[in-house]
Amino acid sequence: MKSTFGWTKQVLTKDGRPWLPVMGEFHFSRYPRRYWLEELEKMKAGGVEIVSTYVFWNHHEDVSGGLHWDGDRDIRFFLTCCREAGLLAFLRPGPWCHGEARHGGFPDRLLASGMRLRSNDPAYLEEVRRFWTSLYEQVGGALHKNGGPVIGLQIENEYSKGGSGCGDEHIRALTRLAREIGFDVPLWTATGWSSFIGDLLPVSGGYVEEPWHSSTGELPANDCFVFADKAHLPNIGKYLFDPSQFPFLTAELGGGLQVTYNRRPRVSASDVGAASLIRLGSGANLLGYYVFHGGTNPVGERYTLQESRSVGNSCDLPAFSYDFQAPIREFGSIAESYREIRMLSMFLRDFGETLAPMDAYIPPDAPRDPEDTGTLRTAVRTDGNSGFLFINNYQRRRKMQKHENVRLCAGDVRFPPMDVLPGEYFFLPFHMKLGEAELISAAATPLCRLRDGFVFYADRAPRYRWRTVPAKVLTLSREDAKNAVKVRFDDEYLLICGQPVMETKDGVFCLARKDAELKIFPALPEPCGADGDGWTRCTLPIPESGVRLRVNPLMQVSDLYREYELLLDGTVAGDDVFLTVDYEGDQAELLLDGRKVADDYYRGESWEIGLKRWDFPRRMLLRIFAMTRGAPVFTDEPLRFENGRALRLNGVTAKEEFRLRITPDILARSQKL
Repeated sequence: MKSTFGWTKQVLTKDGRPWLPVMGEFHFSRYPRRYWLEELEKMKAGGVEIVSTYVFWNHHEDVSGGLHWDGDRDIRFFLTCCREAGLLAFLRPGPWCHGEARHGGFPDRLLASGMRLRSNDPAYLEEVRRFWTSLYEQVGGALHKNGGPVIGLQIENEYSKGGSGCGDEHIRALTRLAREIGFDVPLWTATGWSSFIGDLLPVSGGYVEEPWHSSTGELPANDCFVFADKAHLPNIGKYLFDPSQFPFLTAELGGGLQVTYNRRPRVSASDVGAASLIRLGSGANLLGYYVFHGGTNPVGERYTLQESRSVGNSCDLPAFSYDFQAPIREFGSIAESYREIRMLSMFLRDFGETLAPMDAYIPPDAPRDPEDTGTLRTAVRTDGNSGFLFINNYQRRRKMQKHENVRLCAGDVRFPPMDVLPGEYFFLPFHMKLGEAELISAAATPLCRLRDGFVFYADRAPRYRWRTVPAKVLTLSREDAKNAVKVRFDDEYLLICGQPVMETKDGVFCLARKDAELKIFPALPEPCGADGDGWTRCTLPIPESGVRLRVNPLMQVSDLYREYELLLDGTVAGDDVFLTVDYEGDQAELLLDGRKVADDYYRGESWEIGLKRWDFPRRMLLRIFAMTRGAPVFTDEPLRFENGRALRLNGVTAKEEFRLRITPDILARSQKL
């Protein structure tokens, strides 16, 4: 039976019940088609329920004209993959998208047409009709009403153009046009940090730094780490709508950041984790991440398709890389931020229906200034009796004060005294119903249900206080919670592994670059058996890799760059081979047969490149460009300069990643090895 979707002033609904999903952005046209399904399965394993995607007009209509939906542009097949992976979809077809794309996604010919773009100019609306009609021919059968995964549509993006034929009038005209063409979906949205939303649901955003900023120095503390309810969101500007009439939804909560040439902030997992907790504690009822999966810009017929100053943008971006420092990176590897989001998503899957209707309460004396590093930041979400206390003592690039022996309160509950360390962020339950039991309070965070019990995590004594007979509770460390996933063999289990684990319709797999150390609770039946504490522990070995990499420096012909020949030898037995390039400089490029295929702006971390998309080339050329002292570039950590330049290669490694199947039989055999 098909689900129903809707919304109230407070919540999204699914089948008439409160629903608090995780949404993640993945641009299909920025990733090879042959890997879409496996990447979507990674997203689902990371907690994503809804995949959102821009449909960049100029990825489908380049210089030669005509709209093309083949190859990596095949949105119909992408949505088929979404359905196969068990994911819902949200389309963002612009017509202007931004997304750090050339002209925001507009084909060049529109800019030269003389039309009044992003307005109700009839000639422009006719062009939009042509684009969207062609899109509908591809996706109409995938709409929710037809049994497909598409439940929503965003109109335009970041729209603030006023005047005749613009503003809300234009958003409404686009909405009417989409409906006339046949787009009929349960949810319609517009970006709420711009001025105009028409009659649509506003969605908000929030990024932990501003790589688009003109400054190349340290910026003020970012206010994404300060609790603020939907009526007082930072960086939104003046509302032209009443936020009280809509649920608090996010669509661009930064899963990372795309670096620009002049600003290259490095995003940490804690940046993403703390900002996510702040939004949840502030009342968000949709965690929408932009982007959840990085990608690579396609190449146009005449131009590269990235945002750049040469076409009037304020920033220059890499021609190819749209890595975004995302939870799933440009070449499909898993970042630490993926684990932070997965912890929250596990909680939301099992308890989101309870949390969603709860109002957010931010104390009147709560710090509003993100430069305040001495005041503990708290918020409460409650239904008037039960709820959750959110605590944040993290601020990106600031040292926070330690709070000792703190007595935290929520409603009528006083939590036991505890220390809150610099950099910590977490939430605690009060009067929480766990089956038939009631938990008055705990110094631990709920993670998920497991069979007839519940899983919490804490790096302090959990100190559970019960009003009733206690429920069955398993307490993990925070590190184990980050590495935990629920999987099903003969029954439901909690599996903990430091390497990515995902469950698909084909079974449970680990993406391993070294032997996988596994812990499973409750213990698997014989022949695996249990340790004395009720866990099964085992090691799943990876095959021996036969891949070797040779790095040959080539003759230096310029002080501006250096080149290295990379030679890959041996038989590839794994699913992928990742190059890790540890370099310092301005930027780097990878070339195959004299053609640039990948690039990177240096930001203080190694550059990782997956090779399977090029069928494991045997010879590659690596080119590293020098950073000149005094260049107008900001990085979180300073480079080391010699003779006025930073240009060095510290090393390149090649590591195979294996896709290991996990079953009780395989684990039992591994225990006997």
